[in-house]
Parts: sequence; C-alpha cells; structure tokens
Amino acid sequence: MQSNIQNISPIKQRILQFVANLGISKREFYSLTGISRGTLESKTGITEDTLTKLFTTYPNLSPIWIFTGKGEKFQSQQDEIPTYFAPEQNIEDKLLCIIAKKDSEIRELAEEVGKLKQEILQLKNSV
Repeated sequence: MQSNIQNISPIKQRILQFVANLGISKREFYSLTGISRGTLESKTGITEDTLTKLFTTYPNLSPIWIFTGKGEKFQSQQDEIPTYFAPEQNIEDKLLCIIAKKDSEIRELAEEVGKLKQEILQLKNSV
C-alpha cells in the first residue's frame, strides 16, 4: 500500500491522511462529499470539482495545508456540526464522526507529548 500512496499526488495523499484522521472509511468520505469513488486512489490529477466538493463539505479544512502540507489542517478549531456533515446525515452518525475526530486529535496530542518528553530526557542527559 505504501508504494501505491507514493504513486499519487501529494495533495491526494494529504486528503487521504485527512480522511484517516476523521476515522471514517473512504466509502463514507466519498458519500459525504459527492466525490466519485476511487478518485483519490487514481494516478490522474485532482480536479477543481473534487476540491470544490472537499472544501464545501469541510469548510474549516485549510487549503494551504492541502496544497502545500504546511500549517494547520484546519483554519479554525470550531466544532460546528453543520460544517462537517451532509445535512441528511443522522445525529448518531454526526456524533460518531465528532468522537472519531476528537480521538484523532487526542492521538496527535499524545504523540506530541511523547516527543516533548523525549526531548526533555535528552536535555537532562546532556547536562
């Protein structure tokens, strides 16, 4: 799978990373956004239509991060339910998605804490 990811554009790789962080399947992502299934795995370029659907569904997602990989994934840290979900989605699915997003954020923060602890140990050992 790793070699498959390397065959697609960095933009598609970041979108796939975003989907993984949401904790939803690619199938669910395609359904929520209206993007054609398989689009992110294909070797062809990404279209304006695909990007429009992505940012319409996830308006807080940072275009700068998607295009360059720099900065934060989200433009703001607001958790406004309507900005992350399709209107027809039921409340249970919305809550599960919020929980998955929070779990992902917790994992990322735990990794950061681990890195900081390692840096502290290295500093203590060098003194």
